[in-house]
Amino acid sequence: MNRFFLFALSLGLTFVTYGANLDEWTDDQLCGWMQSSDIPKNISDEVNDRELYCKDGISTQEEVNVVEVVVEVTVVEIIEVEKVVEVEKVVEVEKVVEPEPVTSADEDLSFGIAEAKKGDFNSAIDYLTLSLKKNPNNAVGYYYLGKSHAKLGIYSKALQNYLKALELNKRYIEVHNSLGTLYASQGNISEAIDSYAMAISYNQNYVSPYMNRGVLYYNQGSYQKALFDFTKALDIEPNSTQALINRANVYNSMGAKEAVCEDLQRLCKLGNCKSLNNLLETGYCKKD
Repeated sequence: MNRFFLFALSLGLTFVTYGANLDEWTDDQLCGWMQSSDIPKNISDEVNDRELYCKDGISTQEEVNVVEVVVEVTVVEIIEVEKVVEVEKVVEVEKVVEPEPVTSADEDLSFGIAEAKKGDFNSAIDYLTLSLKKNPNNAVGYYYLGKSHAKLGIYSKALQNYLKALELNKRYIEVHNSLGTLYASQGNISEAIDSYAMAISYNQNYVSPYMNRGVLYYNQGSYQKALFDFTKALDIEPNSTQALINRANVYNSMGAKEAVCEDLQRLCKLGNCKSLNNLLETGYCKKD
């Protein structure tokens, strides 16, 4: 049988080569030639025209499955990487303590005077002391420092500061007047009167030393001297109600009834009628 197949194959090969009619050939016959190492062109064309699929010399209807190689593409999401900023070494910064605002001697003096006038004498002393450290030749600073100490009952320091102020300015009339009051509070009446007199010598229109000295004279029973001082105060300040009251008391001590009533009537015109009304009720004074 093998000999027959080879013979037939050989004949077919000769037949095909010479242009035999391939339309009568079966698909297997054509595919048998596809096993040959030298395939005639007319046979390969016929196989292609019929769109035959040959396998092992036999036509098969199985299509050669074209395996589509699907390459799965893994989509890598591109993430934009932010620029990494290198963190600098953390250095612990010490807390900076801001210095106290620097004030001038004049500013400290102003604060001290303001505190003294408000009655905060301890605070006044602090400011005034600071001011005098910066400007030790300021008589005003020593004056208010002395007043603050006097108000707190620290009389030795008050005296010290008053005297220092007068050392810097002997014509400082307010210091002479305050020094007189300090002496009087300590029972040094003679020194007090001398201090008031010194103030008046530098300014004869300064009311306070006249009033203060007049009280000392009145308490001593020196009524004429007291009368002079209170009258002088009224010449400077005619509407001084305290000077009118003081002088009326002097007149009363001197037995000058009419003068007392005149001063009280004058006082009543200034809005203080209480003393006059009392004396009118007793008949001491008569209505105009």
